[in-house]
Amino acid sequence: MNTIKVKLPFSDIEIEQLADGHPVTEAADFLQSTIIDKTQENRVKGLELGSGNGIISFMLALQKPDWQLTGIELQKELLDLAQSNNARLGLDCRFISGDLREYKTCLEYRAFDLIYSNPPWIKAGSGKVSPDEGRAMSRQEITCTMKDILACIEWSLNENGVAWLIYPNDRKPELANELMRTELEAAGLFSSEISPHSFVAKLKRKPVSKHW
Repeated sequence: MNTIKVKLPFSDIEIEQLADGHPVTEAADFLQSTIIDKTQENRVKGLELGSGNGIISFMLALQKPDWQLTGIELQKELLDLAQSNNARLGLDCRFISGDLREYKTCLEYRAFDLIYSNPPWIKAGSGKVSPDEGRAMSRQEITCTMKDILACIEWSLNENGVAWLIYPNDRKPELANELMRTELEAAGLFSSEISPHSFVAKLKRKPVSKHW
């Protein structure tokens, strides 16, 4: 496995990533900084969907050492890399192998206070597909769509939990449309100069209707 070292955005701490894999972007920094800024709890049970080499979970764990964070990843090379990065940094993040589309078999039901993801941004069939399979899976919705992400969140997020997703700005209407078909709703949309072409969505469960 050919890897290179990259620095985390807010420090001189280095982690390893695949040399020919999807590069670290400003989006990861935008997502983690929004979560840190908007989350007041000192202890949470968190889940990253599509954790890759672990960079977002590592940035959160370094700032919130009492958070209990788990990442689920489909690609074995990235999973191995996240686990080795975790050991090298001396963190307590947990990374598991799994396909988030099979959430009922690999994730606990409504067990997480916090769910976050920087999912593939490009819809399947759009744009040029990278010849590198891993890079293509990270960028395009080949094995994971927006609908898949929302279904997994519906299953895994507890009653009072919050989920955070980052997408390119042109997918705001699609997210709004997909949320209408779920038990989730947008509790806030955030933008930043860190990543001006994207937005972070804060999601929570819709209020339960009470019938008297």
